[in-house]
Amino acid sequence: MPSTRDFTAGLLRASGRAFASATLNTLHGSWPTLIDTALPSTFARPIDDIEVRIMQLAASVAVDRPVLLEDILTWYKVAFHHREVPPEYLGATLKAIESTLRKELPSESFELVQRHLAIAAAHLDQAPVDQPSHLDRTAPHGETAMRFLLANLEGRGEDALDFVRGALRDGLPIADIQDHILSPAQREAGRMWLMAEIPIADEHYGTAIVERALGLLQESVPRPKPDARVVMTMGVAGNMHDLGLRVIGQRLQLDGYAVHHLGPNMPATDFAWSLQDLKVDIIAMSASMLMHVHGVMEAVAQVRAVCAELYGDPLARPIMLGGRPFGICEDLHAVLGAQAGLDDVKQVTGIANKLIQTVRSSA
Repeated sequence: MPSTRDFTAGLLRASGRAFASATLNTLHGSWPTLIDTALPSTFARPIDDIEVRIMQLAASVAVDRPVLLEDILTWYKVAFHHREVPPEYLGATLKAIESTLRKELPSESFELVQRHLAIAAAHLDQAPVDQPSHLDRTAPHGETAMRFLLANLEGRGEDALDFVRGALRDGLPIADIQDHILSPAQREAGRMWLMAEIPIADEHYGTAIVERALGLLQESVPRPKPDARVVMTMGVAGNMHDLGLRVIGQRLQLDGYAVHHLGPNMPATDFAWSLQDLKVDIIAMSASMLMHVHGVMEAVAQVRAVCAELYGDPLARPIMLGGRPFGICEDLHAVLGAQAGLDDVKQVTGIANKLIQTVRSSA
């Protein structure tokens, strides 16, 4: 019999559209001008936005960690503020969702949902609408990071890549190029988009240049030895971003690991073939947003089932999880059934080495 949180999360996912429609009717009745005339013309259809909010609630409830809902709603508060969405819209939507679910859910399920909504809403009132810059001219290689980002924003991608080439020629370690140039510039571009300082096209262009920069770095990464430990990396279903995974992969390779990268948006039902055909020592999965946590849950369960079938032990291959949700909630990896979680690339080789030692000691 499923737990209350599993049942509730499943019901929210299965009936999200219907609940969103009912919530929209409540909003029309209680805040008619807010929905009909106050939203900017570029805003998504309200029913679609409300359905996303219900899916986020489902993901938070599934692991019973309200801090995850707090975090994503804070992100939306910033985005909405800088896109001229009325400040009362997000709070009114949460109240309308609560009103709808009070009528539609069993009492135990509603109590769980209400707790998540209340905690998130209380935090939301105090959340800022601006984010500080991720760039600092006085930081190590901060000037280069700023020049790299400026070149991207001006559409001078080759000039941006020349900064990376120059850093390599000067002997700057790959880890330092990642940590002090590429990562701060990429995070700053994301912050600028969130605060509507640049269009999404500029952010996408910059991301493409960072991908090329990682390709340049890869040419200087030593080839793993034939007997190297193998880490399989992948973005779970729905996660379309793999820059972080590629950075992690390079760090592991610099430490002597071989990396078998399956890319982003990997369906949980398909990577079992790779476990059958390839010697894998550690599996690393990423989820960049709260909405991807359900995909992680399914992928971990699939790995455990395959390991039980192939090796007679569901824990035969350790799993490492990464991405923003795992920095927000330190025990999330354990809730999802994995051995380790990280939000900082600097941790990855230490965690991988520890997992390898754990496997050796239990063998």
